[in-house]
Amino acid sequence: MPIESIEDVRVFRQVVASGGITAAARVLGGTKNRVSQRLAALERSLGVRLAHRTTRTLKLTEEGERFMEQSGPLLELVERTELAMTRATSLEGRVRVAVRSALAGVGLGAEMARLLQSAPRLQLQVAVVDDNADVFTEGFDLAVQVGELKDSSLVATRIEVASYVMAAAPNYLDTRGRPQSPKDLASHQCIRTLAHPRETSWPLVSQRGRHVDASIGGTFECNDAQLQGEALYAGLGVGLRPHEEVHRAEQAGTLERVLSGWGLAPISVWIVSPQGRMKVPRVAAVAELLKRAVGRIARRP
Repeated sequence: MPIESIEDVRVFRQVVASGGITAAARVLGGTKNRVSQRLAALERSLGVRLAHRTTRTLKLTEEGERFMEQSGPLLELVERTELAMTRATSLEGRVRVAVRSALAGVGLGAEMARLLQSAPRLQLQVAVVDDNADVFTEGFDLAVQVGELKDSSLVATRIEVASYVMAAAPNYLDTRGRPQSPKDLASHQCIRTLAHPRETSWPLVSQRGRHVDASIGGTFECNDAQLQGEALYAGLGVGLRPHEEVHRAEQAGTLERVLSGWGLAPISVWIVSPQGRMKVPRVAAVAELLKRAVGRIARRP
C-alpha cells in the first residue's frame, strides 16, 4: 500500500532518533498517544510492522531498519520540493541551537538580535550545552561542538580557534605578582574548567611556535565560561579568554594580559547539523551567524 502521509515518516524517524515514543513526543510537541497513532498509521500503510515497542523501549524490526535507511533520501527529496515552492529568502519558523557558554563574550547575542529584527517571523531557541552531547536526539537544528568530531553523519564546518589568551585583573597581579614564564602558572590561582579528567595544565604555544604543556594551580573549577569570566574580572586569578575580549578589557583597565608571548594552542570548533537541515533557509541563516561569532574567536592576536 502507498504511504499516506509524509508527516508519518517524519514522526517515525524522530521516534527512532529519540529512542522512544515518549522522547519523540517531547521533541515534536505532541502527545504520546498522537505519536503512537502516527506510527501505527504508517505501519498500516506499508503493511508491515516497523518496530516492537513498549512504554519504555523500542526495537526496530528488520523491515523497520530497512525503511529507516531508505526513508532518509525520500525526506530529503520532499524537503527540496517544499523549499522550491517557497521563496529562498523566507526566514520563518523555529530554529533550535545548542551553543557553548564561551560564545557569550563574542557578540553572539547582538548577532541574534539583528537577525530577529530583520526576520520578525523567525523564532530562535538557544540552549547552552558545554559538552559534545548528542543534542540532535532532542530536536536541535544546529550545534557548536569542540575538539574531535566523532559523528561523521553530520554536516560540519570546521573553524580553527587559536586566539584564547591568558589574563587577570590588575588587582590580582598587583597582589600575587606577574608570571614571567609558563612554569610560574603552577603557583598561581588559575581559573580552571571543571572536567573529567581534571584540568591540570594548559596547552600553550608561543608566538615563535614553541609548545608547552604548562601545569596550573588553583582552587576554583567551573564548567561555565560566563561564570569563569565573572570570577576573572572579580580578581580571583588567571584565566583564558578570547583575545578580542582581553584587548577591550585592557583598554578599559579591567583586565591585563598575562604572558603576552603565549596563548592557548589551536583547537577545532565545529558548526554541525543533521543531514538536510542546512538546506532550510532559516537554519542556514543561523549557521552563518554562528560562523561569524566563532570566527571572532579565531582571529589571531
